[in-house]
Amino acid sequence: MLAAGRIWSSEAERKSLLIGTAAAWAASSVSVAWLLWARGRPMKIFWWAFGGGMVLRAGVLAALAVWGYGRESVSFEALLLSYVFALLALLLTLEMRHLKIQ
Repeated sequence: MLAAGRIWSSEAERKSLLIGTAAAWAASSVSVAWLLWARGRPMKIFWWAFGGGMVLRAGVLAALAVWGYGRESVSFEALLLSYVFALLALLLTLEMRHLKIQ
């Protein structure tokens, strides 16, 4: 995020970076909580939670795209790129740490 803040230096780009990263954190946190809830329950429930997390992440991406399109106060590219890359980083850290196969 610090490197992206150096590349995207305008106020609109920094605002977009913050919004995209916060949205990714929120979507990942809800997804992890849902999967942790489903852990230890029947496999069908776990897979519904897994699929629901995927739908949630895609829905947040779509909502950000609709919300950010054409707005002068945010950078559309920075918004979507920060969401996608933060989501990938959180998949590798937050979700892998909490959902290790035991």
